[in-house]
Amino acid sequence: MISLSRRSMLAGIAAVPLTRSAFGQGAVLKIVYPYPAGGSGDAVVRVIADHLQKSLSRPVVVENKTGASGRIGVQSVKDAAPDGNTVLFVPSGPMTFVPHLIADLGYDPFADFVPISEVATTEIALAVSTKLQIRSLRELAAWLANNPDKAAYATPGAGSSAHFVGAEFCRAYGLDVQHIAYRGAPAALPDVLSTRVPILLALTGEVLAQHRSGGVVTLATAGSDRSPFLPEVPTFKESGLDIEAPNDLGFYAPARTPSQIVTRLETEILAAARTPAVKEKIMLQGLYPRAITAAELARSQRAQFDQSGAAIKAAAFKLE
Repeated sequence: MISLSRRSMLAGIAAVPLTRSAFGQGAVLKIVYPYPAGGSGDAVVRVIADHLQKSLSRPVVVENKTGASGRIGVQSVKDAAPDGNTVLFVPSGPMTFVPHLIADLGYDPFADFVPISEVATTEIALAVSTKLQIRSLRELAAWLANNPDKAAYATPGAGSSAHFVGAEFCRAYGLDVQHIAYRGAPAALPDVLSTRVPILLALTGEVLAQHRSGGVVTLATAGSDRSPFLPEVPTFKESGLDIEAPNDLGFYAPARTPSQIVTRLETEILAAARTPAVKEKIMLQGLYPRAITAAELARSQRAQFDQSGAAIKAAAFKLE
């Protein structure tokens, strides 16, 4: 008869890798999305959450922890226990763009987080109400110059990449235009549709439905190429303005989360994001499926961080 000491038994248990059934079973996995419900990013994270709940055999909830242009939600994940029970889903702005604008940010996008994976990418779009009968950026600039009392643009938050794109558009045409920060693009849409605020800058997916239904017309997108969802709409660069603002949506864990937990989450998130049904749902939100690994997300984050810093410095862009 073979007997095992308590010490050898514990050593053997510790050596066993996390299995599908053992990982976080029973514990709630909270995914923090630092923006309001109702937008394209929120829809995507809920699709992924549904798949994770099945593949991880544990409850998964999405928490919209909003405020301060995403910083409150990001900070909450930084301060969470690094046990795999709390992760962040976020567009690239708070991790690559905002850190260049705020000295007392409350988090370090590199030291305080571990990349898990990315699932989608998109860009910023500029749209106006069709009631204004404006069909180009040049026409919009002329209208703003002739209507200074109505000159304003809406974005999902101060210090966002949408804010930067709007400021750069105004700077290019020498315009003095008021920036109005809303708590997400859905909150801004009613004012844009009524022309109370003539311009909306937001993720392409957040203007797509209104563009297709005729509520707004999208004048430009800030990608390197035209959006496949709006192939008729030129980029800012095609319109003569050197403005580019990609947005990648990815998952991050608090720093010091065990590597085996990060790897398991990466595996399951990528598996979900690569299924045809999920890819289709991502595209329905006006986003492009882009399932990349933790290592690839880390490289992308660093590249966008450096690019954003250079663009912000060149434009002398500051928060109001």
